[in-house]
Amino acid sequence: MEKHYAFRDRLQQVHIPDRVNPDIWTKKSGVVVTEDWTIAVPDTAGELLRTAADDLADYFKVSMRVTLGMNGTRKITISVDPALPERAFRIRVGESGILITGHNEKAAAQGIYALEDEMNLNEGPIAAVQDTTRQMRFTPRVIHSGLGSGMYPDAHLSMLAHAGMDAIMLGTRAVLSNSASMERVNDVIRRAARYGIDVYTFSPFHNARHPSDPDAWEHYDAMYGRLFTLCPGLRGMFIVGESCEFPSHDPRTTGKTWRESLNDEKPSPGWFPCDDYPEFISLLRDVIRSHKPDADIIFWTYNWGYIDESLRVKLLENVPADITIMATFEMFQEFDIKPGVREVCTDYTLWFIGPGTYFRSESEVAARRGLRMYSMTNSGGNTWDIGDVPYLPAPQRWIERWKAITNAQDTLRLDGVMESHTYGFWPSIMPELEKYAYMIPTPDLNELLRKLVVRDFGEENADTVLKAFALYSEGMAHCVSTNEDQYGPCRIGPAYPLFFRDHEPLPIGPESKKNPNNTCNPVYRYNLDLADKLIWETGEYETMAKLFAAGNTLLEGVVSGMSGQKRAKAERLLGVARFIERTARTTVNVKKWHLLKGKLGIYVDTVAIWTGGRKGMPDAASAKNPPVAVEDPRPVLLELLDVAYDELANAEATIPLVEADSRLGYTQELDYCGSAEQIRWKLEKTRRAMDEVAALL
Repeated sequence: MEKHYAFRDRLQQVHIPDRVNPDIWTKKSGVVVTEDWTIAVPDTAGELLRTAADDLADYFKVSMRVTLGMNGTRKITISVDPALPERAFRIRVGESGILITGHNEKAAAQGIYALEDEMNLNEGPIAAVQDTTRQMRFTPRVIHSGLGSGMYPDAHLSMLAHAGMDAIMLGTRAVLSNSASMERVNDVIRRAARYGIDVYTFSPFHNARHPSDPDAWEHYDAMYGRLFTLCPGLRGMFIVGESCEFPSHDPRTTGKTWRESLNDEKPSPGWFPCDDYPEFISLLRDVIRSHKPDADIIFWTYNWGYIDESLRVKLLENVPADITIMATFEMFQEFDIKPGVREVCTDYTLWFIGPGTYFRSESEVAARRGLRMYSMTNSGGNTWDIGDVPYLPAPQRWIERWKAITNAQDTLRLDGVMESHTYGFWPSIMPELEKYAYMIPTPDLNELLRKLVVRDFGEENADTVLKAFALYSEGMAHCVSTNEDQYGPCRIGPAYPLFFRDHEPLPIGPESKKNPNNTCNPVYRYNLDLADKLIWETGEYETMAKLFAAGNTLLEGVVSGMSGQKRAKAERLLGVARFIERTARTTVNVKKWHLLKGKLGIYVDTVAIWTGGRKGMPDAASAKNPPVAVEDPRPVLLELLDVAYDELANAEATIPLVEADSRLGYTQELDYCGSAEQIRWKLEKTRRAMDEVAALL
């Protein structure tokens, strides 16, 4: 059993110890690095290059069991060559030595990590004779911490750099009022620079002035301007409509914040491309750049994809030409699943590969105007599809996503990507593959996937593991992205309760900085006017669960024959996949339970519990044409009990999984809302619901 947060230790292990396998590497041809080698950097090398060189020495010692000397007969020479293309590095390996050069120190560091990657694949200190030049496609590649919000120790920063990430997100809300917070932010900025990583922040302030107000400059300079004065190393800021509202004069909006507008028919300024938003963006740009001239100002149109395209295009035609536009890659895509029944893709999902029409329409405007274009791509190995897992083990489907993203760069001028939201980063095969998916030239990703699987699980198990991955990838194609499920059972997995009439808020995890009931509705919220859609989704999740179960059966068949690191890695992979299977089953049972309650005319008011509701997400009680109540409730009541019994068994089987791996059941936003403690709470509440049902028989 792992204690809570034990996973944080694994997220600070940059180099895996003792990766040497003589049975593998001694049969390969190439140049062998031994203890008579040394690492050389120029006297002019900066802190970034010296940090990367120290990393390489540590890699040889920890992973390859080779301690390099100070005066070796052969050298690994690391240097900078500005003549190389921007973001490019070159690796030359010959009998006389190894030369690693980069366009700048950041690129040279990536060359070092690429050499480490090759030796990891070879499972020994050997590299093929080569003269290879590669160029990184995107900058920035923005990621959140996997340890917890704002947690960036040096080891985790190094891990992010090894994965090819070159930017992180950091909260700055308390900087203006708390000197300790300011010092913490500046410390992260300084340390991140050692690894070639920039630091961005979200717009953290309450905007109480319209740009036309006489004191608007003073108001915003006291916030945004002062932030960049106190933290001059910040690379830039993401301005998100939803969380960066202002008192718009556009009569089509309320002119008030979202929470102040919940009972208003009009949208708030954060939920509509109001015609004075360009004026607001221009003011923020001017204020920030009066303190930091090269600040990257990113306008993320996040939640406006449901608005008519012509209105969104008009907005983007009028924003300043020297800012960056960002649109979510897959969000808002619509699908007709059957005549008269439409499904809309919500945010942060692998269900739909993308790009969606929303992203296309925004990027086309950006390309036409010459604006820089970023995208929230959710490409770093995880999404919001399943909330309490470190990654989605679906590499074949991820490959489809990465190919779509690189094609968007080639055809739609995509410059940078945001790799994750609050779920952060976790090392796995997925980001290893992605790193090379985002390089020019790009290797055959399926061939590289096989090599990684052979390295991690053995040649004898590779075909079986790849088949399991293929089943998981197919399973994710059935993980329908809906608000109801992303803010419901998919967010916390088998800890999600079944309520009949009585209901309670979700318990709060030990380190939670946020009420989980703001992000996950404990009482399933689904408009039963859409019963046909609900039934279709239930079938999709049933298919997903079956596919993951089949993949798990395959993986279970080979795990027992593994040993050492390979077995440990396979067991953790299996735990993740089992948790996803169990989450899919929970989602099926929640949907069935909800529909059956509707047949009894039983609805639960959720307003008192769920404070994070969104407009356009009506609950069951608001249905205009709910299912017709049955004359004889007994068969429905018995079916409810069957669903509950199945869910009890499903949840109980999940407890050993979350107890074995501290990362399961945890998500940064909600802390441990899917842990063993929360699952046992769910079991108690579900049994109470069963008693309520049984009392009606």
